[in-house]
Amino acid sequence: MKKIFVIGITALLVACGGKEEKANNSAQKTAIKDTVVELPKNMKYGFDLNEFDVYHDTVKMNWTMSHMLLPYGIDQYSINTIAEMAGDSAVGLDYVNYNDPFVVLVRKGDTNNRAQHLIYEANIESYYVFNFGDSLSVEKHYRDIKVNRETLTGEIVQNSNLTLAIDEQINDFGTTAALAEAFENIFAWSIDFFKLQAGDQFKVVYEQKSIEGEAYGIGDIIGIWFKHSGEGMYSFRYTTDSTNMETGYYNEEGKEMKRPFLMSPVKFARMTSAYNLRRFHPIYKRVKAHKGTDYAAPYGTPILSTADGTVTKASRSGGNGNYVKIRHNATYETQYLHMQKFAKGIRPGVRVKQGDVIGYVGSTGAATGPHVCYRFWKNGRQVDHRAQKFPQSEPMKKELIPDYLTFIEPLKSELDSLTIAPSRVGME
Repeated sequence: MKKIFVIGITALLVACGGKEEKANNSAQKTAIKDTVVELPKNMKYGFDLNEFDVYHDTVKMNWTMSHMLLPYGIDQYSINTIAEMAGDSAVGLDYVNYNDPFVVLVRKGDTNNRAQHLIYEANIESYYVFNFGDSLSVEKHYRDIKVNRETLTGEIVQNSNLTLAIDEQINDFGTTAALAEAFENIFAWSIDFFKLQAGDQFKVVYEQKSIEGEAYGIGDIIGIWFKHSGEGMYSFRYTTDSTNMETGYYNEEGKEMKRPFLMSPVKFARMTSAYNLRRFHPIYKRVKAHKGTDYAAPYGTPILSTADGTVTKASRSGGNGNYVKIRHNATYETQYLHMQKFAKGIRPGVRVKQGDVIGYVGSTGAATGPHVCYRFWKNGRQVDHRAQKFPQSEPMKKELIPDYLTFIEPLKSELDSLTIAPSRVGME
């Protein structure tokens, strides 16, 4: 650690107006005192940033680690080596994403400006540290996450949407988006969240995540009540086996809320174009049937399989761009268009589960911007997935019902006791 030495020197004092006094009275000896003043540590990522020149940047479109490291004196062989180390299953970093932040640390005084460390911020929960000292290494680190139990209520006014209503009470996009998505997931086939109405209300008990005192997202929804079109509906999170492996959401009677298909193949997306057989195409400049639903999201956003199934195509064609098609059973198929790229291992014949990442949002093919066009087949015919009625999931085992009803009783009472906090802003 570098130390700053401050030397204080007192001047030689000489008595004026008479003879010099002998011994200690003749003069005051020079006093020299060394004082160590240490700069307070500026710790982040496990390093004292006072010891480095710190460079902040973000990943640009089509960048690799070479773009990030070559300007800081790291040779291509070392870059290739450490990139291979990052892709190992113990670390699990196969690529860097557009617009993700990274930090380069250069030792102070290094005239070669050579990187000692690069920190890649994969997401708010974790980051990767690349070391270029005496040897090459890469490590994945997880931040300390705190989880607190919270409650929230709200009411939809005018033509406002759910996200807006939550935004008024929570000044955190991660929490707002996650709550809106959780509500949609739980009530997906009971409520059309693109058609919320003035007067719709909600009450929720949930887990709030925070890092270093800053809220950023949620854990589990513990219990929720939602009133849509005058009808109130409850849902509670409940584990149906002793291994905690079978957990789902059930209504106040013990009927499961789980749905066979995810409503959207991307999280935190907004629907920009619905299924429409008479849509005016923005590229072809003519009326052209749009037999899918478009969801806009930033480049590189993960695209999820909406249900279990087998990949039948992972290819590229004209207006579709890069796309994946999945057969779920004898009745249903889904397709995902305009991908930036496919997820690792996605190819025909591969089995995927609901929620697995199959690709990343892009704008390949006939696309004006980054989005995924989600298409849905029923018995070989393309249909509007949002208009489909699916069979209900398996009911809870009868022997579990008494325990479940006992479990939800205090939660239901807590929800009932919450006072609705009305939203004050609507969208014209």
